[in-house]
Amino acid sequence: MAVFAPYLSFIWASAEECGIDAEQLFREAGIDPALRMDPNARISADKLDQLLWTAKQESHDDAFAFHLVEHVHPSYYGVMGYAWLASETLRKAFELLYRYQKLLSDDGLVQLEDTGTHLRVELEWRPDIERDPALRERIRLSNVARLCRMVCGDAFKPDKVLFMQEEPPRPAAYYAYFRCELEFGAAASAVLIDAETADQRLPGYDPRLLLMFEKQIIDYLAVLDKNDILGQTKSIIYDQLPFGQVAIEQIAERLFLSERTLRRRLKEAGSSYKELLAATRRELGERYIQDSSLSLTEIAYMLGFSDSSSLSRAYKGWTGKSPSEDRNTNQAL
Repeated sequence: MAVFAPYLSFIWASAEECGIDAEQLFREAGIDPALRMDPNARISADKLDQLLWTAKQESHDDAFAFHLVEHVHPSYYGVMGYAWLASETLRKAFELLYRYQKLLSDDGLVQLEDTGTHLRVELEWRPDIERDPALRERIRLSNVARLCRMVCGDAFKPDKVLFMQEEPPRPAAYYAYFRCELEFGAAASAVLIDAETADQRLPGYDPRLLLMFEKQIIDYLAVLDKNDILGQTKSIIYDQLPFGQVAIEQIAERLFLSERTLRRRLKEAGSSYKELLAATRRELGERYIQDSSLSLTEIAYMLGFSDSSSLSRAYKGWTGKSPSEDRNTNQAL
C-alpha cells in the first residue's frame, strides 16, 4: 500500500513546532524529505507507519494525534483538498473523498453509510500492518473532525465518535478535541454526523471550481493507474463532451485501442461505454444546473447534446425533474 506523498507535510510541520529535526525524522524513516513536495510521488504505508511512530516517541506528547492534525492544510491532499473546500455539503464532500480515495491511498480509507439520522463515516483499521494501530486510529478520526472544521468552522462537532481501541487511562484530551459522545471498544472506527449538518450547504461551495478540481482528480488517477480503463475513458469523455466527439470509436482512438478492445476492457471492469457516458453526462449535468450563470443552452452544448430540449428530456430521465425545476429548487436553498 502507498499513500500520496504531500500528505506527509503535516507531520513535517508538527515536528518542527515540537522542536524535532524534521529532516532527520524523515530520513530515519527512509523517506526523502523532498518527496513531500512532489504530487506525483507515493510513500509506502510501512514508511508512513515508521514516521508516525517515531514522531510520537520524540514528541513526548500524550495528545500527539490531536496536535498533529491541527497542522493539516487542504494543499496536503493535493487537488482533492481544494475539491473538498469547494464541495456543496459535507455529505457530498465525503462522497467525493470516497469516490476518489485512491488518490490518497492505494487501499480504501473510507466507507460511508446513510443511517437516516446520520452520515456514518467509517475508517480503515489495519492492526496487521501498523506498529501502533491505536495511534493511527486517533489520527484518522481526529483528521475527519479537522476536515469538517475546515469547511464548517471550528464550532463543528460530530454527534458521536467510535473507537476500536479501549478507553485510555486519561481520555480528557479525546473529549476536548471531539466535544461529543465517545465510545471506546467499539466494533468499528467511525464518526457519526447528524443528517442536518451533513446536508447543510457549505459557505465555500463553488460548482465551477468543484468541476475543475474533479476533472483534475480524474486525470491524475488516469495517469496514476494505467490499467484503470474506466478512469481513462471517463477522463477523455470529460474532454470531448463539449465537442460532441463522444462516439465510442472516437474515444477508442484517443486511447489507442480498437473499439472492440475498449468494449471488452470496459466489460471486464464491470461497465459498458453506454453506461459510462450516461453516468458522466448525468454527473456533470447535475453539477452544471447548480451554476446559475450557465444557460440551459450552454449546458446542453457542454454535455454534447444538440439542443436544450434534448438536455431537458435526458435530465428529467435522470432526476424526475426538468432542469428549470431543479435549478429553482437549488436557488431556493
